[in-house]
Amino acid sequence: MNHAIILTYLEYCKTHKRLSPHTIRAYKNDLTQFYNSNLDDVELYIEYLTKSNLKTSTLRRKIASLKVFYHYLKVQNLIENNPFHQVRFQFRTEKTLPKTISQKTLKHIYFYLEQKMTNAKTDYQKQKSLRNLLIISLLLSTGIRISELCHIRLNDISLSNHSLHIIGKGKKERIIYLGDYTTLLLLKKYISTYCNPSNTYLFLGKSSNNPLSEQSIRLVLKKIQKQIHLTISITPHMFRHSFATMLLDSDVDIRYIQQILGHSSISVTQIYTHVSQSKQKEILSLSNPITSIISQQSKHKIKGLPIR
Repeated sequence: MNHAIILTYLEYCKTHKRLSPHTIRAYKNDLTQFYNSNLDDVELYIEYLTKSNLKTSTLRRKIASLKVFYHYLKVQNLIENNPFHQVRFQFRTEKTLPKTISQKTLKHIYFYLEQKMTNAKTDYQKQKSLRNLLIISLLLSTGIRISELCHIRLNDISLSNHSLHIIGKGKKERIIYLGDYTTLLLLKKYISTYCNPSNTYLFLGKSSNNPLSEQSIRLVLKKIQKQIHLTISITPHMFRHSFATMLLDSDVDIRYIQQILGHSSISVTQIYTHVSQSKQKEILSLSNPITSIISQQSKHKIKGLPIR
């Protein structure tokens, strides 16, 4: 395979399909890995991937990247036959619960960032501390994805309506209501103090034309984790998991959560229907089905039994 064809395809994805930089970057990584493997046979390469102990989600993505690439080659008459028409494969199913952050740890993180903002002395420290607190507040109060957060534009924000216009996966649009008053105040303060009307994005990267990168936010979280001596690794997506789980724990209808999170299918949202340990304890202590079956007399009898 000619590497130039991969570059042409990536440019096509950018200009014609108008895919996000995140998706194009993933395509580039996956196709470059295939090119560097020196395995021209797609079936052999997929076999190699399946033996690489990758997560099922990663394996699916890499194969999907390859599949759409070969579809492009066929449509452009660059190949005679699409090998994916003959390839058959099955994925192993992984049942992993979403990783969440405990409320105690979330309070610790929030309090730490509040203190950083209070103690900030220089303009640089004040801007960065307010930005970091606002980032955490938005992640936890809206459940938006890190990619959505980074690409919030100033004209996507309606302070009068307390809302954000979010463009999510697949360019699907949704409106998120800013229901937390403290987050709204932080947002107003950040915009009025540090945002230039000529800027495109709420959070800027190294230049005024580019948004803050996802990696920058991950580094901020890594620094927080180190400074407050957390024993677990914190990722941006864990705030989204925590947001969804806490809504479920508060008995919010899963269909509303699906809409807020921007999930195309409720089956995706249902991964959050696992019961948290605290909620499980509450349910099984206060609403255990066997409670209505065991009589008070039986309980007294059992209490009187000797324990060996």
